[in-house]
Amino acid sequence: MTSTRTTAGLLAGLLTVTLWASLPVLRDLINLPPMLTAAVAMGAAALMAQLMGWRGAPAGAAAWRRRKFWLMGVGGLTGALYFYFSALSKGDPAKITLVTYLWPLGFMLVADLLAGRGLRARTLLGSAVAFAGLVPLVLSNAQGEPTSALGYMQGMASGASWIMFSLYLRGRAALSWVDYKHLFAVAAVASWGLHRAFETAPEHATAMDWGVAALIGIGPYGLAFITWGYALLRSSSTLLGVLTYFVPVMSSVLLILVGRAAFSLPLVIAFVGVLGSAVITQMKRRPQGAVSS
Repeated sequence: MTSTRTTAGLLAGLLTVTLWASLPVLRDLINLPPMLTAAVAMGAAALMAQLMGWRGAPAGAAAWRRRKFWLMGVGGLTGALYFYFSALSKGDPAKITLVTYLWPLGFMLVADLLAGRGLRARTLLGSAVAFAGLVPLVLSNAQGEPTSALGYMQGMASGASWIMFSLYLRGRAALSWVDYKHLFAVAAVASWGLHRAFETAPEHATAMDWGVAALIGIGPYGLAFITWGYALLRSSSTLLGVLTYFVPVMSSVLLILVGRAAFSLPLVIAFVGVLGSAVITQMKRRPQGAVSS
């Protein structure tokens, strides 16, 4: 039974990774400011959660009354959206995605500390390998779209927000559709507020812009959040951390195929470093049938 639950969690994690990998390509199809895109996406995600759970009992409706819902749930989700979408507008999306998806390393480090396991040597070694692999990519702008230092910083800030949001999901019992509806709706309002405060309204938005933004909410930033929460409760955080390393690999390949990123040696080195880090950190534990704590 436990093995079945773990397998289901890994399959949910695989679906999450696939949906997340499509995000940079979808974002490149539209011409909307970052937080307006996030507001539309989260609004569509809230509508999806409402339709999917309209018959369900509102057992989790009280989640919004808790402080962690606002600080870690809404704050983490909104921060991940804001910083990632903003970073994508400041450089090569393949590079930004690679830097952002260093967050699984941080997630595993924090999860180990919270579980009382301390800082493990293999986790630290894996982190060093990943950063070493990214150095040539970050320092080289000879190929592909130039990327600013601010873009890299925002990518890292997005990753930190992802860690906070994932710790919130992992620290709770399974969220209901009502919980997700509230979470997405509040994130939509927060994103809209940030758009009104700091961005200029688009002058020539098309039906495709609005439609793809809504699609992002239904897939990469809607269903993917729900399957990620499901996976976090049913599978090893280490295994899921390894799985998420494939997001920048898959998304960068997609970006290269559609002509939005350039194939280069630094990109290959970064792939090897990130995947090598995944192998090293995964080797730190023997395979388990039980869900890690």
